[in-house]
Amino acid sequence: MLTPTPRPLRRAAAALALTASLLAVPVASDASAAETGLTLAELERSAGKTVDTTVPGVTRTTYLGGAGGPWIVNVVVIDPDKAPLTLHDTTGADLAVAETTSSMLQGVSVNALRRPRVGVNAAFFDGHVSYPATSGYDGDIGGIAVQGGKLISEAARGKGNKPVGSAAVLQHGRLYITELATTLTIAPADGSTAARQLDGINRFPGRNAHCEGAEPGETLDAEGICHDPSEIVSFTPEYGARTPSTAAIARDTDPDNPTGETAVSTDEGIELLLDAGAKVTACYEPAPPAGSTCRTGTRGGRTVPSGGRVLQGIGEGADWLRAHAPVGAVLDLAETVTDTRFGDTVTLDPSMDVTAGGDLLLRNGAIQYVQPATYPNGTPFVPDAAPRTALAADGFGRTLLVTVDGYHPEVSQGATRLELATLLRDLGAVDALNLDGGGSTTLVWQNTVVNHPSDGNERERLVADTVYAGAGGYPLP
Repeated sequence: MLTPTPRPLRRAAAALALTASLLAVPVASDASAAETGLTLAELERSAGKTVDTTVPGVTRTTYLGGAGGPWIVNVVVIDPDKAPLTLHDTTGADLAVAETTSSMLQGVSVNALRRPRVGVNAAFFDGHVSYPATSGYDGDIGGIAVQGGKLISEAARGKGNKPVGSAAVLQHGRLYITELATTLTIAPADGSTAARQLDGINRFPGRNAHCEGAEPGETLDAEGICHDPSEIVSFTPEYGARTPSTAAIARDTDPDNPTGETAVSTDEGIELLLDAGAKVTACYEPAPPAGSTCRTGTRGGRTVPSGGRVLQGIGEGADWLRAHAPVGAVLDLAETVTDTRFGDTVTLDPSMDVTAGGDLLLRNGAIQYVQPATYPNGTPFVPDAAPRTALAADGFGRTLLVTVDGYHPEVSQGATRLELATLLRDLGAVDALNLDGGGSTTLVWQNTVVNHPSDGNERERLVADTVYAGAGGYPLP
């Protein structure tokens, strides 16, 4: 049996080596995995199975029916050894505004023939914020995100209050599922002051919808959202909209059924503009004290400089910026990404995309999902059969995109996370992640939505990002 060497670790090579090594590992039995309900054996017994191989290197199998269902399940297998294929993630036109999966994929290329062959919705996201500059819908990704080798969203804790969230690394047409942590710091470049934590990237200061448990100084509300009155958040050009202000309103329930609204943060704080060299070129706050280099102005409503950043500080974070980042100062913004499976620092390069995962469903062919006893607010957990989207790697270096339709009992009743994990294991997956589901579950095949989205009248839901496979071997125009 091949044994992968964890150091030095190259992401694409590690993904292939790890999965290939598992071909000789017997599938672990899991007493907690229900063998009833949605299973591959049940789907195979159904007469409604179709296979589409019109895309070189990609096979889409659709299962319809099942005596215990019915179900509609799509299984897409992407094999970069069979055809020149890329595997990427896109957030669409920008991070600030959520879009439909199909519109994001259309935006990859102006040429319909060069658009992605297949794609699914990806990460969980904060869809509870209404703000004019983001067209009324915030798409903050629930954890780490990397686009073209650039970190655009910080890591978050994992589901079940795990220290680190799962993530999908996409590189050279391969998928590698792991746990990635980020360490973000800010300090004057001259070394005059010790570094302070940079709390977030491209999200609203004071609000972390993906915390999975409060840190010291934070409070956790009934919706599972952490609130921190003292933060520094960095905005990059990928944010794509004017920086957020205190006009941002958070809904306290699902965005489709809001029952109450509160301000994300009423602290005007301070806002700094940085050029490509991390030099502070401008500073704004409502009432600059005597001797300040700041101009009079409220926080938010400004465009991120090309190649530069905007920093927003509230509470103690604002105090730190006032004291250590005057106009003209050069700042050191350090970002470290660590693969906690091996303790390695990950070198980001333009060939790499990363999206955050939800629950880890499979690791080394064994089911990892453990059903929680309660929801974050303490109420008893009830497993629900819902639409699901999953991303997985098998033992041959192939990537699986799987969707299960739901919320249409007469057509497809959906799946629990445990059922999804069991199905993926039976499909030959080695490592697998649960992605955002429910009304977000969407599968686009050759520029057409082919599943049954459940977000009201089978319309597509606005989501934060998508994972897709496209033509490789030459760049997309």
